Amino acid sequence: MATTSQIRKIHTLKNIIGIDDDLYREMLSKFDVESSKNLTFNEAANFVEILENRAVEIKKWIKQPKKYADLKRAEKMASNAQLRMIEGLWRELSYYDSDKFARKSLRKILQLKFKVFDIMFLTKAKASKVIQMILAIKKNVEKSAATLE
Repeated sequence: MATTSQIRKIHTLKNIIGIDDDLYREMLSKFDVESSKNLTFNEAANFVEILENRAVEIKKWIKQPKKYADLKRAEKMASNAQLRMIEGLWRELSYYDSDKFARKSLRKILQLKFKVFDIMFLTKAKASKVIQMILAIKKNVEKSAATLE
């Protein structure tokens, strides 16, 4: 689910740009939802990016750099995009609407399964394995949710 801060940012950008309610609902329908609260974490991130780009175009917003963009990483270490993907996928699985809880639980599973104490210490190979693991967990969760319906 989208975080509270993502929802706030969506509505802030919507107001800055001056999007009317009909256009806003039409934009949300492209994500197959009626409310920003129903967006997944990644969908909300994409929607924020769309709105930010529009606000930058009309010179009403200064876009912040992507997370980890300023990191200088060794060649064998996980890329910035991999780190963002891991955090985003994990955040979607997190059952509490808390970034702090998601970070803590991600660190715990990295320690248990991969003997890595923080996401920053992942190599490219381990990051790929973490992504595969999270996608498998997500698939199992969706599968069991579908059987309950």
